[in-house]
Amino acid sequence: MASIVAYTEIRDATITASSRFALAEARRVADDLGATVYSLLALGPTTPDGLAALAGEVGSAGADRILCCADEALQGPPLDSTHGPLLAAVAERLKPTLVLFPEGEAGAELARPLADRMDAAFLPCSALEIQAALDLEPAQVLVRCERDDQGEERVVRLREIERPVVATLKAGNAPPALGEPASEMEMLNYPAPTPTPARE
Repeated sequence: MASIVAYTEIRDATITASSRFALAEARRVADDLGATVYSLLALGPTTPDGLAALAGEVGSAGADRILCCADEALQGPPLDSTHGPLLAAVAERLKPTLVLFPEGEAGAELARPLADRMDAAFLPCSALEIQAALDLEPAQVLVRCERDDQGEERVVRLREIERPVVATLKAGNAPPALGEPASEMEMLNYPAPTPTPARE
């Protein structure tokens, strides 16, 4: 089954509004793609009660499954040097069709490097809308970019592209609940650093 990964930012022990919207959009298109929606949480050390509360909130926002890594290396701002190895490990495991980042700090820092690692198409920040094209037979999922300086609009049909898409998504209004509260999440180990080859 296809996979959609939504990177989910947490601030002040709650999911951000932009991440809630990204999860809602992932949920909205998942059925058309026949996809499972994974929420990825990258956190500093936290308590079991804090994790349980986040699981319920993220599940309600639309995730089918929750992947979480809580490690000291992830407690600072989202940087490719710290978060990139985790994202690469998840992408290698799931082989997602689509990876969504909320527009902003995390998307700007993490999305393009991940696209490079995955050999994926990258759609830039603040220019993305995902729609289920219900007027088409069969229904198709379109990734629609806003008009550029020349007034042109770019449209990508996910069923037709031969490689995955990594995208940042401009925030919008998300429904209050799209899924079921999740009581469990899969905890991931922080990836071991890649050894540097010894010089002769």
